[in-house]
Amino acid sequence: MNDIGKLVKSLSFIEEFVETTTSLATERNVQSLLSKVLLSARNFTNCDAGRVYVLDVTKRKLQLRISQWDDGEPNAAWYQVRDFGQVGAQTTNDPLMFCGMTGSVVLIDDVYSYNGFDLDYVYSHDQLYGTRTQSLILVPLRDHDKQTIGVLELINAKDAYNRRYVSFKSLEAIICAFAAQAAVCINNALLIETNNHLIGLLNDTNQRLEKENKLLKERGSRKLDYNIIGQSDAMQQVFGLMEKAMDTGVSILLTGETGTGKEVFARAIHENSIRKAKQFITQNCAALPEQLLESELFGYKKGAFTGAVTEKKGLFELANCGTIFLDEIGDMPINLQSKILRVLQEGEVRPLGATESVKVDVRVIAATHCNLHSKIQKGEFREDLYFRLNVFPIALPALRERNIDVKLLLDHFIRKYTKQYSKKITGLSPAALDVLLKYRFPGNVRELQNAIERAVLLCEHDGSILVEHLPDAMQQVGASATMGGRTGGTRITPLLNDDRFSSLKNAVNAYEISVIEQHLQANNWNQTRAAETLQIPRRTLIDKMSRYNIKTPDKKSAQRR
Repeated sequence: MNDIGKLVKSLSFIEEFVETTTSLATERNVQSLLSKVLLSARNFTNCDAGRVYVLDVTKRKLQLRISQWDDGEPNAAWYQVRDFGQVGAQTTNDPLMFCGMTGSVVLIDDVYSYNGFDLDYVYSHDQLYGTRTQSLILVPLRDHDKQTIGVLELINAKDAYNRRYVSFKSLEAIICAFAAQAAVCINNALLIETNNHLIGLLNDTNQRLEKENKLLKERGSRKLDYNIIGQSDAMQQVFGLMEKAMDTGVSILLTGETGTGKEVFARAIHENSIRKAKQFITQNCAALPEQLLESELFGYKKGAFTGAVTEKKGLFELANCGTIFLDEIGDMPINLQSKILRVLQEGEVRPLGATESVKVDVRVIAATHCNLHSKIQKGEFREDLYFRLNVFPIALPALRERNIDVKLLLDHFIRKYTKQYSKKITGLSPAALDVLLKYRFPGNVRELQNAIERAVLLCEHDGSILVEHLPDAMQQVGASATMGGRTGGTRITPLLNDDRFSSLKNAVNAYEISVIEQHLQANNWNQTRAAETLQIPRRTLIDKMSRYNIKTPDKKSAQRR
């Protein structure tokens, strides 16, 4: 080729080079840009294949981002990511690590001759894909601050005319010049990609903050009205927890002794939340047999079972966008617990007899007086369901833990029942008030409420509530306190004059009767719950009631009639 031909070829090459680098500068998609960079480099060098590696955002890991081969693009899963954080003796032997860390060009004309580098990754690739790597060149991709951002690897350079393998040495200058231009374009594209990602995160954060601000403004503009009486520290802690969980969708687990008012708290959470316009539905999980409870919760299709003559929506569907309160969740049959778990996990229910599930958006509030950990150990309650329900636990305090609230509750219930029964009373006698303030209330607020309702009914018009108007269990506590305040013979005399204490056996029986009646009254004469609070089997409680002739209020009324 004469000098003019060489000059024309050089001018053509330079023109092509400028055109290529210009087109690269306009590409903003990182992956598309890397593909164009590699294709252009291969065209300049007439090589068989190539790869581009790019450092991740931590600037520690060199990752393969694009690979091209004349015979197709083999799977690059063979390639292990290079981690610059694991610097060791092998660093100088790995050509990719050496190029990336030192910013030096690595040029190897005969890969299968000794060259001082560990090229196992090349040999493994050739063996796996049936390729033949003759020569390679690794050129660092460096940004305008001379910081390495990646590595360009080209494989098997060939002569443009006879397609024979040639050395990369004659092409090193043009490859390095191209790599310098390409690195600037890649760096710009990476910065744009990072900025777009950050802008997206910022927009998401702003939208979330706007939503949270809106909720806070709505919450600040509305007056929370729990309709729950309580000024004690224990109650203020509960109110604080309620407010934090109120407008979220997390499951809430209310725990506490029987009679602490779990349904009252659950309803207060719903009626002060953003779901208050939708339904609040309650279901006692211990009140129905398994099959009936399942049909109540999930509904059924017509013909799903004998007697299913119409289609019925379940409580979860009816509570869509609202709240469902599952009371006594600890007593739910084990087989049904897995279906409740699916509702919590997937947000969908499948009615009995249906082939498709129905999506629901329901806030679940569950409650129990049981020790769920104990039930889990016994295999009576699913551990995975417990963790799904216990996302936001709220432990309700017993009435004896909030003494300053007793007087407030007394005033409230007296006002309520005097109005309900159209009675005019002067209030509590000092003796009755003293008994109520000293009583431990094993049945909590429910027991107090029942005691005041009974006392209002027994009290005379324009009279006051006396000790004798209170349940027997409370009177026993009052009598014990009175006797406990005396000394010497005056303390024993009342016992000797009472037939119930004529002997030690009678005294023990009288005390056992009073304790049993106290727990029965505290639990609305529910024998199962009373047995649980007494920590005895239900069968034992029934036997003792029979032996001591303890009758429920309904049976007493029937005997009088």
